[in-house]
Amino acid sequence: MTEQQSDDGVIIEFIDAKDAPIKHKELSERVIVMRDAKNPDGPTLYFTEAEWDAFVLGVKDGEFDDLLDEETPEDR
Repeated sequence: MTEQQSDDGVIIEFIDAKDAPIKHKELSERVIVMRDAKNPDGPTLYFTEAEWDAFVLGVKDGEFDDLLDEETPEDR
């Protein structure tokens, strides 16, 4: 298992598929797990390698940039 934690409290783990507690997805050798370090009892997201690769490519392509836009006082 490899674990990385970002400055905003997101924990990303790379685990062996045999250790993943999910059965509803076809898994390859590795599963990517994402969770909130500030809320350990909160939801945990499980990604196949293909799903994770698509997510990372989407981030790099700017697909989620609109989520970073801060609201101005005029927008409220």
